[in-house]
Amino acid sequence: MEIGAHEVAAFLARMLGEGHGLAVRAEGALVHLPDQKMRIAVDTPEIQHNGMSIRVPIGVNHPSWGEPFAWDQAVGVAVDERHPVTQALDAWTHNVLPVFAAMAMPGGDLAARAAAFTVASAGRTADVYYGPLAIRDFGGLGEELKRAAAGRPPTMVVVEELFDGYALPERPLWVYTFCARMPDGPITEVTLLNGDSSDAFGHVADHLPWAGHGSLKSWALVVPRG
Repeated sequence: MEIGAHEVAAFLARMLGEGHGLAVRAEGALVHLPDQKMRIAVDTPEIQHNGMSIRVPIGVNHPSWGEPFAWDQAVGVAVDERHPVTQALDAWTHNVLPVFAAMAMPGGDLAARAAAFTVASAGRTADVYYGPLAIRDFGGLGEELKRAAAGRPPTMVVVEELFDGYALPERPLWVYTFCARMPDGPITEVTLLNGDSSDAFGHVADHLPWAGHGSLKSWALVVPRG
């Protein structure tokens, strides 16, 4: 069966409804969570390596930030009997969605996976929700790195610097980082409000005691207080 955005959205709706007890409705490539006033959009999946891996663009919308969607690429690789779509949606649901759940559905099991902090600087106060850190160890990543990254992930460094001299909008903003050390060199990608901000924040993983090869990825949602 061909896997398109509509099929992925229907599968995601079942996962959220059956697995997490949410009121949910799939409509084409959109998943509606009416109780939380949230919408989740799925774009065309990109299937790679003879169907063994997949990239699925997924975005989250909430009325508090208007019409845009907060986009990310959910990645899944076939493992044992699990389809790559299952892997991609499972990882996205448990690593990315929690930052939005912490704002829109506090007290639920997904919100509990996010870490909440209050940040105040220069008269501005915001609630910040950090998602779980996704770590891929390609060989040699030490426990020291993993502990340091869990305590202060690169995404946290971005948020700290946003509150130190940047003009922040009076609405929620989202940010995620992908930082890696590969055989051909380091990679640092920072996405802020769906835009590439890597040049401004290329140093955010430099404080970590890197060893071996692997990657770190995490999300954050910054919600200003009125």
